[in-house]
Amino acid sequence: MIILTAAALGISAGQTRSAAAIALVAALIGITFAVAAITSPGPVSILAFVYAVLGFNGGLMLFVLGLFANARLRRATRVSH
Repeated sequence: MIILTAAALGISAGQTRSAAAIALVAALIGITFAVAAITSPGPVSILAFVYAVLGFNGGLMLFVLGLFANARLRRATRVSH
């Protein structure tokens, strides 16, 4: 579930097409994990943080691949006279 949520965040941040928004969301993932680790009474799994980072990067990559595929399909279906 962490990976899917982070991937959705990556896709959503990519749709803004703003480097500042992408960096902000990435920083907020790290800040949220740090606050949870500080306030948690028990041990914190670093693996969950790694999953979140990988999911975010995967979502960004999926968005970029979708843009690339969309551009290729538009170019392929364009009819020249």
